[in-house]
Amino acid sequence: MTNGPPDTAWLGEDANPARLATIWATVDLERALRDLGVAVDGPAAPPTIEDPLLGARVALVDTALGRLAVAEPSTEGRLAAALARSDEGPTGRYVAVGIGQSELAARAAAAGVRLSAPVAGPFGRAVVVLGGRIGDPDLILVPRSAVPSRP
Repeated sequence: MTNGPPDTAWLGEDANPARLATIWATVDLERALRDLGVAVDGPAAPPTIEDPLLGARVALVDTALGRLAVAEPSTEGRLAAALARSDEGPTGRYVAVGIGQSELAARAAAAGVRLSAPVAGPFGRAVVVLGGRIGDPDLILVPRSAVPSRP
């Protein structure tokens, strides 16, 4: 990953951006999970969740590297483009923001930042920051209302 994911300064400090997971691109989800020591079959296997923003199926796993969203392309989308330009590995991040979708959209517009339409993914409804080159690291923002509360 030559370029880092876009920054979040335009969100403002009160948005409290917090990393939810690093996106880890792979061409073989089951192999990548096994390499991480994660079960791929049975009740211990993590569920996979489709993320239309990436065009990928995603498994969330906690590792020594932190939480990873291990993602394998399911369409010719953003993740497939990232893999075509780079090898397997980190290719972006999911970030929780402490503001709602409408405030997020307003701040993005004021800063000249383009966002995708919100869609459901591994952490609930989210948007991806647009405008970089195809295959650049992705920044996926999950507004406050989309992140489930902890019990």
